[in-house]
Order: sequence, then C-alpha cells, then structure tokens
Amino acid sequence: MARVRRPRLFFQVFTSTLIVSLASILATGLIARAALSRAFDDYMVHIADTTGMMPGRGMGRMVIGSAEQTFLSAVDRGIVVSALVAVVIAAIAAYLVARSLSRPVGQLTAGARALAAGDLDHRVDVGGPEELGELADAFNDMAGSLEQAELLRRRLVSDVAHELRNPIAALRAQAEGVAEGVLPLDDARVASMVDDISHLSRLVDELQELSVAEAGRLRYEWADLDACDLVRREVERARAIVSDEVSLHAECPPDAVAVRADEFRIAQVLRNLLANAARHTSTGEIVVSVAERDGVARVAVRDTGSGIPAEDLPHIFERFYRADAARSSATGGTGLGLAISRRIVEDHSGTVTAESTPGAGTTIAFTLPLATRGEAEC
Repeated sequence: MARVRRPRLFFQVFTSTLIVSLASILATGLIARAALSRAFDDYMVHIADTTGMMPGRGMGRMVIGSAEQTFLSAVDRGIVVSALVAVVIAAIAAYLVARSLSRPVGQLTAGARALAAGDLDHRVDVGGPEELGELADAFNDMAGSLEQAELLRRRLVSDVAHELRNPIAALRAQAEGVAEGVLPLDDARVASMVDDISHLSRLVDELQELSVAEAGRLRYEWADLDACDLVRREVERARAIVSDEVSLHAECPPDAVAVRADEFRIAQVLRNLLANAARHTSTGEIVVSVAERDGVARVAVRDTGSGIPAEDLPHIFERFYRADAARSSATGGTGLGLAISRRIVEDHSGTVTAESTPGAGTTIAFTLPLATRGEAEC
C-alpha cells in the first residue's frame, strides 16, 4: 500500500501562523487608512466651515494644498512600511513557533524509530510547551518499561537455561554411566535419577503456573473461609518438612477470621512460605500468625533462621532470585515460589511484605480481604 504523503508539521504551522498574521496586518492597515481618510475629510470640512467655503464631504481634498498632499502621502508610506515590517516580524515569529513545535516532535519520532530498531536505552530530552514535555516524559517512561521488560525476558531465558542445565547434566551423566557400565543401576542410582526428573518436572510445572499467573489467567473459586482453620491445617502438614530442632506452631485469635479467598491458592501460598522457612531454619521456631489489622486479615510466617541480607530483601519476590543460590539449589528450591505467591495474593487484592534480620530470622506477611458480614452469614 502506497504511503500517503502528508504536509510536514513545520510547514503547516509556519503557513498557518503567517496567514493569520498577514490577514491581521492587512485588516489593521485598511481600517487605519479608512479611519485616517475619514478623519482628514472631517478636518477639511471643519477648515472649510471656518473659512466660509462650505464644500460637501469629500470635497475637502479638492482644495488642499501641497502640505496636505504631503501629509496623506506620508501616512500612506508609513502604513506600507509598517505593514512590510509587520510581515517580516510575522514571518520570523511564525518560523520560531513552527520550529519550537516541530523540533520536539521530530525528536520524539527519532526516538520511536530508535526503539523500534532495538535501541531500548534511547531517551529524549524535549523542551518546548508543557504538553510536549509531558509527552517526552511519557515516552521515556515507556522506553524504560520496555528496557526493563527486555532485561527480565533475557534474565528469564538465562535463568531457565541455568535451572534446566544442572538436573539435565546430572541425569545425562548418570544415564551415560549406567549405559557404559561405569555406574551400577542399583536402587540408589534409580532414586537419584528419579529426583532429577522430579526436579525438572516441578520446575516446568512452576514455570507454567507462573506464566499463567502473570497473564492473569489463574482460576479462582471464591468462598468465605476461616483463615485460622486454613493456617492450622497447613502448619500440621508442614511438620513433616521441619527439622526436629524447630518448633512450629500457629497463633490465632479466639474468634474466627473470615476472609474472602480461594482456599486452594491461599494454601499454596502458605506452603511456599512454610517451605522457605523450613529450608532456612535449622534450629529455633517457625510461627504462623493470623490477625485482623486495618480492615484486612494479616497472615505472617515468622522464622528464626539465617535471615536475608538487606541488599537482597527487595528482590526476593522476583522469579529465580535467590539470596543464597548455592543453598537453595542444594535444598531443591526453584526460585519461583515467592513470585507465584505474590501474584496470587495480589489477585486477592492483598499485599506481600518481607522483613528480615541476617542471623535472626525473617517475617513474610500477606493480607487478605475480610469477608463482609452479610457474606459471612450467607
């Protein structure tokens, strides 16, 4: 399809401004000339009245002398010169206005083409009117978002490749060793290979679930439930993965804390948080507390484990992020659980927060909307 050629913004603004200015100058000159001519006729009539000549209107010019002729000619020349000067000034003003508007637009166009070509770190510095400045800021924000999205995409590809490489390499080495007769195919070897396959399967499942969650396509079955009952059940379930030297218990108010949520998904969040706490707490205690605060239900998982360094704390909800990569890999974490949990809580209109002191422990809490009284009674 042929591209329609449109007039450039500079030409449009320049021409429009110049035409308006010229029209204004012409109108002003004609009005001024007519007013001066009428005033001069009145003046000549007044002179004729005082001298007794009594000419009709318009007849004054028939009796004017050279001085009056010179005056009118000078007025005409002054109007013409003023009009020419005004035309030059109008042309300069039109040029400056057109340039001040077209240059920022041209910079934005060049920036958009740079982004389209893959230069995601390109930014524009646009002056001019406030609206163009706001447009430039919006453009830079968009460019920053695209750059961040691209970095996350590259990091995701790298992280997935890294996460898949280790179990695949271990599985391949064992399979080749068994095939070549170097390693015996005993129960221990089979169990090790099954562990590697299970890790791969879990990683693929969590990647699929994270992609569905981030696309906003997770399915929820909303119901009113007691957050305390759910917490107590998950605490009992988690006793199997907690060290014998760790005390695990729940703290709940005497009355039920009714929330509007998907029971399966919130249980998934609790299991992720309890699994993380169990992996990083070898001695001490893990406490899951439930409380009503500021019109929401707050569920917190507190442990006395190794803690998280301050520089890592803001990133723990990012996918594949690990404050201690070696330890997490050794204990089977995929680095996706917290990212999935945050998405689930946000889909419940809640928030997730984390506090930690290295060597003293970590508290990860999330909020859930309370069920309204009418809903709870239904």
